[in-house]
Amino acid sequence: MKKLIAAASLCVASFSVQGAIIVPEYDISAGQQIAETVCAACHGVDGVSMVPSQPNLGGQNVKYLYKQLVNFKSGYRVNGIMQSQVANLSQQDLANVAGYYAEQAPWGVGYANPATNAEATKLFLGGAKERGVIGCAGCHGPDAAGNEWAAFPRLGGQHAQYISTQLKLFRAAGRDDDIDTNDQMRYNDAAKEGEKGMMQMIAAKLSDRDIRILSDYLSAVH
Repeated sequence: MKKLIAAASLCVASFSVQGAIIVPEYDISAGQQIAETVCAACHGVDGVSMVPSQPNLGGQNVKYLYKQLVNFKSGYRVNGIMQSQVANLSQQDLANVAGYYAEQAPWGVGYANPATNAEATKLFLGGAKERGVIGCAGCHGPDAAGNEWAAFPRLGGQHAQYISTQLKLFRAAGRDDDIDTNDQMRYNDAAKEGEKGMMQMIAAKLSDRDIRILSDYLSAVH
C-alpha cells in the first residue's frame, strides 16, 4: 500500500496539466460517421481492434482519446498513418470521434502468461524500488482502468503488442536514444516540449523483459 501511495503522489504534478484538458461538447452520431469512414479499418467501428499493433479504443476515457488526436494533428505525437488520418479533421471532429469511442462498450481481455504473472503483478503494483522503477498502478489504477479525470488511459485488456511498442517509444525518448526518424520516440506525455514526461522517465528504467511481462500481464487485467 505504501508503494502505491508513493507512486500515486508522483502523478499529482501531472494531474494539473492533464486535468486541464477540456473536451468540446461532442456529437456521438457525427463521431460514429467519422469512425466508420476513417478509423474502423484499424480500430474497429466499435473500438475493438482486430490488429494487435493497433489499440482498442472502445470505452477508453474521452480526455485521453481527445488529447491523443489533438497531439497527432499538431505533430506533437508522431505517427505517419495517424497524422494523415486526422489531417483533414477539425478540432470538433476530433472531439466527436473521441466522444463516440469513449461511449462504446469497453473491450475484452487477452490471456496472460502464468509463468510471469506473479513477477509482472509485483512490478505493476509496486514497481522495483532497487532500480528506481515506480509501479504503474499509482497512475493507471490497481485494476489498470486508468484515471479519467487525469486523462491517464485504461490499459487493462489492451493488446500486448501495442502496449509493448508504446513503452519502447517512451523508453527511447527517456533515454535519448539515437534514432533514424522521429516516429521512433514518444514525447507527448510531457507538459512542455523539450521536457521529459513521467512515462519517459519511468520507461527509461525498464528492461526488455520488464516491458514484455508487463505488456502480457496488462492484456489480461480486467
